[in-house]
Amino acid sequence: MKLPYRVLLLVALVLSFAPVSIDAAPPPSAPETYIVQPGDTLFALATRFRTTVTAIKQLNKLGESDLIQVGQKLLIPPAAAPTTITRHVVQPDETLYRIALRYGTTVRALAQLNDLAHPNLIAPGQALAIPPNADVIKPGILIDPPTARQGGTILIQIARPEIANVTGAFNGKPITFTPSAGYLYALVGISRCAKIGNAPLSVTLTDPYGASVTETASVSIEATAFVIQKLTLPSGKGALLDSALQTREAAQLAALVNKVTPARLWSGAWRQPLYGPVSSAFGTRRSYNGGPVGACGHEGTDFDVDANTPIYAPARGQVVFAGATQIRGNMTVIDHGVGVFSAYYHLAALDASAGQIVEPGTLIGKVGTTGLSTGPHLHWSVFVHGEYVDPLEWTRRAIP
Repeated sequence: MKLPYRVLLLVALVLSFAPVSIDAAPPPSAPETYIVQPGDTLFALATRFRTTVTAIKQLNKLGESDLIQVGQKLLIPPAAAPTTITRHVVQPDETLYRIALRYGTTVRALAQLNDLAHPNLIAPGQALAIPPNADVIKPGILIDPPTARQGGTILIQIARPEIANVTGAFNGKPITFTPSAGYLYALVGISRCAKIGNAPLSVTLTDPYGASVTETASVSIEATAFVIQKLTLPSGKGALLDSALQTREAAQLAALVNKVTPARLWSGAWRQPLYGPVSSAFGTRRSYNGGPVGACGHEGTDFDVDANTPIYAPARGQVVFAGATQIRGNMTVIDHGVGVFSAYYHLAALDASAGQIVEPGTLIGKVGTTGLSTGPHLHWSVFVHGEYVDPLEWTRRAIP
């Protein structure tokens, strides 16, 4: 039977207000199904979805096991909307310490978030979740570490596409950028007597078309707890404390280590030139023969070892000086490139000559007590653009 037009219209209106059965989204209280991705851990998922590892285990009947597999379906307990989580893919030669510095977090936080039983064992290609409170100061600009300390070394990396030139200044002094594989970097040495507080960084980036943009950041410089050491010099060596002599010899050394060779000669973390107890740490404030305590502290790290102990190059470089000085005694200076130098004082023998290319482990000299010295030891200094920095930091970090 054919229905009248008015009846059909009424039916259509009724149907338009009637409930329609569709595949609606689950109510807010329903668990969410998640497919495990490469690099996921229960810690990372708990952080991302604002829940706990225990809640995920109980909902999925995982028992005591923390193991999950790529492709595995997990029910995620109801919680607030998931947060955006940063992932980092481990690169060759990276360490968890360096990754923590990059994102302004700690090794412990990374290890806990990613359930790393052995934080030192990470592999290239491994995906790591970054704690949500971690931050990079500027997109495409890495300051490593973001908080510096007196005597430390800062690495500044620029990873921006289509950048033709980069210039910059740190704390009012110009810094030099060096091109590398896919980025540019600059090294800054923080004086062992640097002023505590925030130091300004400005970076000007110019694209191939000549357009420039300047970005700024602030780097916090924190105090290093340097100890005080009182030394008594052997008879006849007090004359080496003469201020005019010290100024003259410091200027001669500065002329060597303020040069910049364009190529970086070293790779990875450095080895120590020798191994033995440290008798005077970098930056130690010293008093000689009962005199006043120096304001700026020890220029390097002293190792208390026997006379004639062999000294080896810590990294690849070129010897630029090997000879006698009054205060530093027999000294060897190595240029490692891009404004980084190392120096070795008070030697008994010089086993490398100026102009020689040395590799890590090359014999460069033997321990002695020449110059301003109270007994056999090795004094090891490292310079970044003429600034003394802590040598042992270079053995703990791969810079850059």
